[in-house]
Amino acid sequence: MKQILLITFILSLKLVANSHEIDSIKPIATKKTAYRGVLGTTKQGRNIEAYYFPGISDKRAIVIGGMHGSELSSIEIARVLISELQSQSLSGGKRPYYSVIIIPTLFPDNAEKAKENPDLIGGTTNLGRYTSSNSVDPNRQMPSLGRSFNTKNPVDDLGRAIEQENQVLLELIVKYRPQRIINIHSIRDKERAGIFADPRTSANGIALDYRSDSSLAILMALYIHLSGGEVKGNNLTKKPTALYHNDPKISAPGTLQPRNLSGSSLPGHRGHGVSLGSWATTAVKDADHPQLDRSAIRLLTMEFPGYKRSIDYSNRTMQEQIRKNIHLYASSILEVFLGKYEVEEDDLLTFRSR
Repeated sequence: MKQILLITFILSLKLVANSHEIDSIKPIATKKTAYRGVLGTTKQGRNIEAYYFPGISDKRAIVIGGMHGSELSSIEIARVLISELQSQSLSGGKRPYYSVIIIPTLFPDNAEKAKENPDLIGGTTNLGRYTSSNSVDPNRQMPSLGRSFNTKNPVDDLGRAIEQENQVLLELIVKYRPQRIINIHSIRDKERAGIFADPRTSANGIALDYRSDSSLAILMALYIHLSGGEVKGNNLTKKPTALYHNDPKISAPGTLQPRNLSGSSLPGHRGHGVSLGSWATTAVKDADHPQLDRSAIRLLTMEFPGYKRSIDYSNRTMQEQIRKNIHLYASSILEVFLGKYEVEEDDLLTFRSR
């Protein structure tokens, strides 16, 4: 599986080691060292950064922050995670079980817009959530369920152009072929915060067993809760759940799994479409591009309570409280999500429908 590392950043990604570009990708296949790379650039010329940290197994993961630029706390979580992994790498400490690529800010232009006035994020204005007043929700721009991402015709399930930041992400997923992904978000209603699992299905939407997906999400939530963090949406003290509050109920294995194709209420159905969670967890069986077929990917959605960064709060006590919670959320990714828990068995990831 070492050759997998060779294609990790093959999608015209410029690898950077110690802040200097290198011409060859080959060292990734042989060196057990961390790398910082640039996946691409935005319309405004900002870099879409990616950080690679090798694990001790042949399993691969992706961590995404800032899909919604207004969710600044999600970006802070990703940055804290990167810092912790860098510290471990420099000190020769333990490595994660999964090799991981972390994108701290998928939509950096939108995030910079949100930073201009943090008081306008998370409310009705929600500055920075969308690229423009006419843009589709960034988390509703994915290809049709069961279909691969077509680089020659990069449109979503509803035929709309996919923004270039999401194209970069989709191409990375196609080339890197991760077994698991965690998409870090933030949520306005703190009672709904927590760790949630999208159900995996066959390309035809037939449900797989949800138990291991749910167990991984609940393990992360317990890690946070037992350390004094807030994960109220997982309802741990009453009836633990890993199901996101807006998503359909989990279907029994072998039956059809409904999907939520309606996100936020926006004019012109701009909030509707296939989310990353639904697309990634649906296996791909594409007659037009059979080389891009893949198993269903395990995907967790992290919803942090509150959009702001810790420094955006004026009260010092609140800053410390938010900072502690952010570190706990980041640590749950490092210790549980990237650890040897509920490890995927490749031959079980795709349900073979009759």
